This record gives sequence, C-alpha cells and structure tokens, in this order.
Amino acid sequence: MHRRPLSLALLLLFAGGCYTGPGAGQDTALSASTGGPGGDASDGAPTTSASDGGSEDGGEQAEFEPAPVRLRLLLARHYHNAIRDLLGEAAAAVADPPVDTALNGFEAIAAAQVALNDAAVERYENSGRAVAAEAMKDPARIAALLGCAPTGPDDLACHRQFVTNFGRLAWRRALTVEEVDLYTGVAHDAALELGNFDAGVESAIATFLQSPFFLYQVEVGDPDPTDPTSRILSSVEMATRLSFFLLDTTPTAEILTLAESGGLATPEQVRSVAEVMIEAPGARLALGNFYAEVLRLRTIDSLAKDPATFPSFSPALAVAMRQETLALIDDVAFTADSDFRDILDAPYTFANGPLAFHYGLVPDAAALGDTWQRFDLPVDGKRGGILGQGAFLSSYAHVSSSSPTLRGKFVREILMCQGMPAPPNDVITELPEGAEYKTMRDRLQQHMTDPNCAGCHKLMDPIGLGLENFDGIGSFRLIENGVMLDTSETIEGLGDFDGARQLGTLLRDSPDVTRCLVRNLFRHATGHLELTGERPALAAVDDGFADAGYRMKDLLVDLVTSPAFLRVGVPE
Repeated sequence: MHRRPLSLALLLLFAGGCYTGPGAGQDTALSASTGGPGGDASDGAPTTSASDGGSEDGGEQAEFEPAPVRLRLLLARHYHNAIRDLLGEAAAAVADPPVDTALNGFEAIAAAQVALNDAAVERYENSGRAVAAEAMKDPARIAALLGCAPTGPDDLACHRQFVTNFGRLAWRRALTVEEVDLYTGVAHDAALELGNFDAGVESAIATFLQSPFFLYQVEVGDPDPTDPTSRILSSVEMATRLSFFLLDTTPTAEILTLAESGGLATPEQVRSVAEVMIEAPGARLALGNFYAEVLRLRTIDSLAKDPATFPSFSPALAVAMRQETLALIDDVAFTADSDFRDILDAPYTFANGPLAFHYGLVPDAAALGDTWQRFDLPVDGKRGGILGQGAFLSSYAHVSSSSPTLRGKFVREILMCQGMPAPPNDVITELPEGAEYKTMRDRLQQHMTDPNCAGCHKLMDPIGLGLENFDGIGSFRLIENGVMLDTSETIEGLGDFDGARQLGTLLRDSPDVTRCLVRNLFRHATGHLELTGERPALAAVDDGFADAGYRMKDLLVDLVTSPAFLRVGVPE
C-alpha cells in the first residue's frame, strides 16, 4: 500500500518545524489556537466590551494597542468556498467540515478560541480525502493546476510543479523549499506505489487540505520597528484577511500575486483593493452571511410554532421571511448604496406571494406565487424596517405567543451591544396565567414591578411592548383576547414610539446602534472582542461612518484600512 496522506494530527505536531517563512518559530502560537483553552462555546450575545473598562474612545489611553494575535480556524462557509474556488463545485459539494460553534455571539471568535477535538480532526481528514477524490474527476482543472504534461508515475518534476502551484493557492502563500520537498515526496511515493501519476496528485491534495496552513488563517505579522508591542500584517497575510472578511473565500491567484509583490503593504493599497472587492458579487453574499448570523436568521425555518395558534406558519413562509430581511439589507447596502440605518425604518420591503399575503399587501398568495418584488408599506402603518419583518418577530417570540422581553432583549444586545444579565437563580421566570391576564402587558407587570426583575425588564419590555401589534409570527393585529392593544411606549434617553417603524427611527439616531454595528463587524472580521487599546482606532471608524453618510460600503473599506484591522499584537 502507498503512503497515506499525512494526517492533520501529525501535521499539527511539526507544522512549525517545517515552516521557515514569515513567522517561523511561532510554534506556541500555533498550538495555542489548536489546543489551548476554548472557553464557553455557547451562542451568547456580545456585550459592550471585552476589555477591563474605560470609555469607548479609550479614556486616558489615547495610544492604539492591538490585541494579541491568534490563529483562526476557517469557518465552515470559508472552508466550502475555498474548496469551490480551488477545485470546483463538485469537490465543494462533498466537503464536510465540522459545524461552527459560537462564542460571545460570534463563530469567528470561537474559531480563534475553541480547540479541535479528535472527532473534528478525523472529520477534516475524511473531508480532505473525499474532496481530493472528487477533484480528480475534473481533469481540465487538474491539468491547469499542474502546468505540465506528466510522462508517467515517476515524473518527479511534474509532481513538484503541482505541489508548488496548488500549495501556494491552498495555503495562500508560497511554499518554502522544505515544504515543496516534503509534499513532492508525498505525491511521488503514492504515484510510484500505485503506478499512477494522478494517485500522487490526489494524495498531495488530501494532505494539503488537512494542513493547519489551509485550515487556519495564519496571521503572525512583521515586527513594527517603532513599537515592540505591535506587528504589521504582511501583504500576503492581508490578502487572506481581506478575502475571507469581504468575500468569504480564499484570495485569488491574482490577489496573491499582487500581495507577493508588496501590493497590500500600505493602507492606501489595501483601500484600493478593498474598493474593488466590495463590488464583487461575493461581497453581497458575505455581508448577507454576516447578518444571517448576527440576526439569527439561519434556523428560522426550523422554528417551532403551535399549529393551533399559528396555522399559517410553515417552513416555506419562514424561509421567505429570512430572504426578505437579507433582500432589504442587500438593497440598502449595495443596490441603493444609501444610509445603512435605513434598514431600521425602511417604508418598503421585498416579498413573494405568500409573504405579501401574510402581511396583507396582496389579496391572495397566488397573486404573485414565488415571484419577488418590492412593496411600499402603508404610509400610516406600523410595519417598517427589519423590526417589522416576520423573521425578527417570529424568531423572538414564543411557540404560541409574542414575547416583548425577547424582542427587547434582542434590540438591547444585538443592535445596541448592551449585555443583559441572566435572571437571578431564585426568580420565577414563567409568566402568570389566568383569565385576568388578557394581554402580554398584563402578564409582564409582575416582572416590571418585582425589584429582582425590574432593573432589566424596564430596559427590555417597553421596547417589545411597543411591538405588540405584531403577534408571534409577525401578523398585524389590533386586539388580543378581546382587548384593544396599547402599544405607545417610551425608551428612556431615546423618546416615544408606537410600532416597528417609529422604533426604528429612534434607533437610527442612537449612537449606540451605529457604534454596535461597527463593533459587530470588527468582532467578525478579527475573531475577538475589542480591547481597550483598540477603541481609539474603532472610534475613528465610527466617525468615518458618520462622515460617509452611514454607507455600508464606505464602512467596510474604512474598517479594513484601520490600524485595528491592519495590525496585531504579539502572539500569545
């Protein structure tokens, strides 16, 4: 039998030893990201800050100080997209990476913190082999990667050329001589033992895809001669960070070539490339994937709703709700390239027939079928923006009722980055039942007045009570259990509102909301909660966002040209 592809577990042991390029000798950083403490991998909401205190603009600390750098595992979609762009759609279809977990509300943060277990290592091994086998069924693509015509199983030079070409693309950097020798040996041995040149190529592909240099974003940086606590990401590292953040995939060969010539060494160069990237179709998909995570849209089609209470709710309707939210975000961010705060109170939406019927915008669902179109919402209506859409209203509700608390908690935590503590252990969280409790407002009064509960509920419940015209699946109503609903509310510090559109208008003028948007993007982009030393740089991004009329494309470019994105601290 021929030599098996080197396993991920084995490669993790000597990866640092065989890598003599930039960052050589950082073995401790590599092992920290793959075997260090992972912390709680729950899907907790992000809080205002991960730092040890201080004001948002840095307070007394005016100097920028980056967070220590950590390696980050590719997210599942990054893995799939990289396979697709390297080896084709068919190969990507058989890729099977481990499922992402979330930490502090973000999968990207878990990717930098949570260790791989044995099951995950085995899954990457099996996935790499399956992908390699499928890739070999596309001889035209393999021939392009080879760049040579093999003369037989013993064509060492052609194997070396494949290893050099494919390895550079897979690892997102040029291989060292030692690495080329190692992987050429893997390919050549397999080809000789099986008497087949292609068997060597397949073995090399499987081995490359199990390497930490493929599975992780390797970011070490170069020392900053003016600051021993800071490192500047190299052009090649920047190509990887930019591509996975803005496009959800591996950098192209053209971007790598540009980076290898120093074309991403300055903020101005990064800006120029980023401005091109955000016009690519992949940028729209990447932003949509980010918001599908942040707004918890991915699992909406599996929501459990009581069929007796909500007989019209179905997985197909839930999928349409998700598509509606993403369509509005895409329209504001890219098609209109307008003030991104418009997603909070937009007086229009996008819907197909069933969703438009659900909202009362068309007389029957068959009028449109599955055709999507834009609808202007009633001028005097309460529906508007993402908070008036079925995705949010259904997801943040109970099985058979609405939930003002869940909806208010979402606004505080996800839109404003204000962490809400869990209720005390001795508090009864169930709402009272009985004929005297006609509305959710009646049922919540106990929590609003109980000293153990009131502190948090007064922050959350008024927000949700102002949305009570929308039931647990986002249908509009005026009456609950025979009682006319009162949905006029006040948010301390923001003002009065009634309904989703007016709430969105209040939130769009809150600096907490726009600041939180920037923080959430930064956390996703870098894989960590911002620290005190990074706040001055992020405050500058906040200012640039406002100066640009709160346009998302400008924000993305400003973020990737910020020191907070371009620099990292000394590896842990």
